[in-house]
Parts: sequence; C-alpha cells; structure tokens
Amino acid sequence: MATFSNGTSTIVPVVIDGYHSESESGTVVDRLLGSEDVAVTLRPASLRTGTMTLNMGVDEIAAATAETLLRGAHVWTLTTVDRDTVDMAFVVTGTVRRDLHDETRDVWLIEFGWQEVNP
Repeated sequence: MATFSNGTSTIVPVVIDGYHSESESGTVVDRLLGSEDVAVTLRPASLRTGTMTLNMGVDEIAAATAETLLRGAHVWTLTTVDRDTVDMAFVVTGTVRRDLHDETRDVWLIEFGWQEVNP
C-alpha cells in the first residue's frame, strides 16, 4: 500500500503500477590538452528523478481527483508499507496524464514525472 500526502490532501492508489528512477552523476571529467590524461572531480549524484504510474482502480472520481491534486504546486511525501526504498519527498514535473487502461477499459491510470527533493 502506498500513500501520497501533501500536508492537506492524500492520494491512496490501488497500487503503484509503474516506477522508474534515475540519478545523474555529478562527477566531472575534463580532458587535458596535449595529454591522454583526464582531470576528474568527484561529486555525488543528484537526487532521484523519474516517472510513476498510479493504478486508481475503477473509481473515475478518485482518478480525476488524483490528477487534479498532482497538478497543484505541492511537495508530496510518498510512504509505502512494503517498498521502503521508494519512500521520498518529491515534486511533480513534466506532464500529469490520466488514462483509461487500453485492455480493461475500466481501470484508471495516472502517470507523472517527479523530482525527489530534500524534505
């Protein structure tokens, strides 16, 4: 079970149906003129960014509400019961999309981009 909260509103999907994360390396590599060597500056990677898909089940109103809430200007907290590694504070980035599942024509999906932030 997953819970998304922004301090005033909560979204509880049936399941997180898709989760993708990546982090960009902060390490800088510069080629040295006239040499085969490189100068390396080690830096930590950025916070995670990615996309998520929420399965809202057959409840069209809950899906529409989740879409509207995710379009707002909020810092969200994701808390899960069984997947602690995805718990985080994040902001929504890019497009928020609501789809009626192609195969079932009955299940509502919400897809959005996200950027992890420090709480």
